[in-house]
Amino acid sequence: MGTSERTMQRRLRQAGTSFRDVVDDVRREAALAQLGRRDATVTDIAFMLGFSDLSAFSRAFRRWTGASPSEYRR
Repeated sequence: MGTSERTMQRRLRQAGTSFRDVVDDVRREAALAQLGRRDATVTDIAFMLGFSDLSAFSRAFRRWTGASPSEYRR
């Protein structure tokens, strides 16, 4: 991105966010989009989004939406 890590951290903080928050937002949006596809399993989606296992994805998804991935998909 043509900037140092420290400068990026400072700019994100000035914008009221962090790298972790940005990654979390991108993962959430991608998870919601992918769950609309019936050809991808929840496990496939979890690994595609970089989660270490299905339970980590399920916890994050419940934090984002208040529902499990399977409940949301229904």
